[in-house]
Amino acid sequence: MKKLAITLILAICLALPMGLAAATPAQAKLTPTVDLEVAFNSKYVWRGIVVVDDWVAQPSFTAGIGGFSFNAWADYMLTDENGRQNEIDEIDLTADYTFEIKGFSIPVGVIRYTFPGSDLADTTEFYAGVSYDWIVSPSVTIYKDVQESNGYYILGALDYSLDLPKLNDMIGWSLAVGASIGYGSDDNNDFYYGSDKSGFTDYAAYISLPFSIGEYVTLTPQVVFTGLVDGDIKDSMEPIQDDSNIYFGLVVGASF
Repeated sequence: MKKLAITLILAICLALPMGLAAATPAQAKLTPTVDLEVAFNSKYVWRGIVVVDDWVAQPSFTAGIGGFSFNAWADYMLTDENGRQNEIDEIDLTADYTFEIKGFSIPVGVIRYTFPGSDLADTTEFYAGVSYDWIVSPSVTIYKDVQESNGYYILGALDYSLDLPKLNDMIGWSLAVGASIGYGSDDNNDFYYGSDKSGFTDYAAYISLPFSIGEYVTLTPQVVFTGLVDGDIKDSMEPIQDDSNIYFGLVVGASF
């Protein structure tokens, strides 16, 4: 597992100088962007772990310029499922730089996970990845925790999007589907899942219908299927949650 993680990191790092040399015109113009979203989901599931088994609101703010972006994301409890109704139980801060190279995107960055009003310890992950803009867009991202689990988590994903005929001059829509699978090191799996060996951790599949309204606003209904993969992880998590889960929601967004 560690050899695989190191190989992926080296491959991504070798591509970074190419990214600097082949920066896209959009990056060169340094055009600022702002994206605002609020996701209303029937559950909060993270890497196959059911964090909140009821409705949540998840606001997100992203500011970008060139290849740089900064994101602030929060989880807001809409019910008393965890005894914290109308409270924020998680705030994540992400700083990212994405290189663009002839259809390839190479993001590198850092995520700070914080848990206000909770006994959970804050932690930090560094990540690097690569994706390719194709008919079906594949991606691989590797995360390295440097405070709590000290483990690796690798996420492989496939995504597909199809533009559908516009409903009218103001409203367009598309179909988006995708699937992903995660793999964790022994340190990662021991900390998060209670299993002392490396292996595949979780899977997810989604379907969504993004609607664009005018130039700035989007509405995206979505359904997500997710579950655990490894048998030891399933056994360890069985007293806490089911092996598989489904949740649905609506994402309201605005981009400027």
